[in-house]
Amino acid sequence: MSALLAAGSVVDHLVDTPLLGRWLSAHHVLLILTALAAVLGFRTVARRARAGAPGGFPGLVEVALVWVRDEIVYPWLGPERGRKYLFFFWTLFFFILLNNVLGLLPFPFNLWGKAATGNINVTASLALLTFLLVQASGMRQHGRLGYWLHLVPHGIHWLMWPLIFAIELVGLVTKPFALTVRLFANMTAGHAILAVLVGFLFGVAHYANAAIGGAASVASLAFMLFIMLFETLVALIQAYIFTVLSAIFVSLAVAEEH
Repeated sequence: MSALLAAGSVVDHLVDTPLLGRWLSAHHVLLILTALAAVLGFRTVARRARAGAPGGFPGLVEVALVWVRDEIVYPWLGPERGRKYLFFFWTLFFFILLNNVLGLLPFPFNLWGKAATGNINVTASLALLTFLLVQASGMRQHGRLGYWLHLVPHGIHWLMWPLIFAIELVGLVTKPFALTVRLFANMTAGHAILAVLVGFLFGVAHYANAAIGGAASVASLAFMLFIMLFETLVALIQAYIFTVLSAIFVSLAVAEEH
């Protein structure tokens, strides 16, 4: 019976919850809260930095900004070109990170126990932004026609040219697809594990005898805390992977040979 309770809670934990019909859902609210937190937070950090007080939380944010710049953007795009894309990658990284972390916060900070990045529509939208940036950057660098012609490397025999061009076109689509599925699957898997452990924590303790239920509850709670810490690390890693892959895709689009 507890297994059934756990399975049911997994579904309720992962799917979106409508609040005002199709116009507003839990994931919509979480996205809005993330955007507001990012805007207000960075305005506060910028104001304190201009006042000459970079320590504490503003200092930590400054370290994170420099890390994204020096470890993700500049290594792949170079300082001159990377500076043009820096604000996009800063926004992308922190928006994903804040959404991932917000989904891990307990009640009452996260009323629904959900993560917006566990919604494939959200991750697909983020991947679509990267896809559009890649195509726009490539066409700006090589010209509208030149970009598509440069998809095929130089030196390819003309008989092979159509096949290679078709393969490269497929590659353009698979890149944002990989971004979409990677972020969605990792965040969904972590929340599914947490939901199962919560089901065991309450279900087993209720339906088993006192000794077995107590031991199972303690074991579930300990493992749940471990998974929560691990998910916090995953939240950072997934934001990093999404951002670095996006930077790689843009660098390939603007390179002389890609």
